[in-house]
Amino acid sequence: MFELREPSFELAELLGRPADEARRRCEEDGFFVQIVDLGRTDALTLDLRLDRIRLLTRHGKVERVSPG
Repeated sequence: MFELREPSFELAELLGRPADEARRRCEEDGFFVQIVDLGRTDALTLDLRLDRIRLLTRHGKVERVSPG
């Protein structure tokens, strides 16, 4: 069966960091990154991508991280 790929670092390390810095960290690890501005977006797609990490941001800082 398909499983989410685990990053080589703890996703919690990204919390509070600038979005660009967090994006680079994820991309260096081979993930597709989607940045979502919580101040502008109320809806997200429910599709599952095993190679994606969503960075949910507010004012340019990561508030939440969602794999898949």
